[in-house]
Amino acid sequence: MYVNHQQRKYPNRLRVVRQSKGYSQKKVAKMLGYKKTGLLSDWENEKSMPNATNLFKLCIIYNKATRELYPEYYQRVAQDIESL
Repeated sequence: MYVNHQQRKYPNRLRVVRQSKGYSQKKVAKMLGYKKTGLLSDWENEKSMPNATNLFKLCIIYNKATRELYPEYYQRVAQDIESL
């Protein structure tokens, strides 16, 4: 499977979903176990992706599946798998 990580953009719906839940970045960062919002901000601004543990936590916090949080990235990975 090949996913182009060189793209360095990870389109997501993290900000939209967080805001729809009425959560601040500070609240979500705290729920993730962080004192600062830097990582969450990087994720929301498509600069990086959370590791698997944090992605699971976000899914639980927002009550969403990974494909709902990262629909484009999910589709790209699914297409890579289907093309094998």
